[in-house]
Amino acid sequence: MTNDALPQTLNEAAYCSLKEINVEQKISQTHRIKMQREAKMLDVQFDYAPHKICEVGVPERPLLVSFNKLPKRSVSGVKGHAAMIHAFAHIEYNAINIALDAICRFPGMPVEYYDDWLKIAHEEAIHFQLLQDYLITLGYEYGSFDAHSGLWEMVEITAHDVMVRMALVPRVLEARGLDVTPDIIQKFNHHGHTRAAEILEVIYQDEIGHVEIGSKWFNYTCSQRGLNSAEVFSELIEKFAIDKIRKPFNSIARKQAGFSTKEMEYLNSCTN
Repeated sequence: MTNDALPQTLNEAAYCSLKEINVEQKISQTHRIKMQREAKMLDVQFDYAPHKICEVGVPERPLLVSFNKLPKRSVSGVKGHAAMIHAFAHIEYNAINIALDAICRFPGMPVEYYDDWLKIAHEEAIHFQLLQDYLITLGYEYGSFDAHSGLWEMVEITAHDVMVRMALVPRVLEARGLDVTPDIIQKFNHHGHTRAAEILEVIYQDEIGHVEIGSKWFNYTCSQRGLNSAEVFSELIEKFAIDKIRKPFNSIARKQAGFSTKEMEYLNSCTN
């Protein structure tokens, strides 16, 4: 491939990495895009025409199945522990793709928006590699277990509007990790899985920042449209994601990640 055939903009580079089906290549491409952007080799194309379909490169493994077909995971025993780590790796792999799609899906946002989501893609790739390296020490790798097929569905549902994407993907799906990860870290430490706990602590701290980026750009798009962000947030959850709301909430982490008092009051009022 000649240099002329390589992506010349950040948007197109993100799209190429998004479509990549080889796991190792996707990771290396994502890191390379970050370095190229920092070296001012890739500019944002503001009139970029996004592809109509949310195309994502799906590797041959893991086999994707519905959530109810996945076996119950346990932190005890090597295989059960590895299966749980694999589930986290699958979440992080999808999070790379979510960030890449956010870059190439929505034209016309401020430059900072694209740099924020590139930062997320880069950090999610680091998270995935940490989990992959740890899986290998357990005798497994990404693809050794079946994985949940539904993680990309909300990306497709929100492909039409950056405001809806920012509301529902980082602030609903990814924010769920802020609620559950501290307890899992505690369980890992209790069972002597100290390295796994250390990795999840890194992921947890970074994810607060990732959700905060979602909050920042959700609030920005609402402000640009003259909308009340708390009202829009509750309306979008009622329309698209009420089944994704689960208590209890990590109120401290969510407030750090940009959730307002009104939004937390609404979430706590949900009956699920």
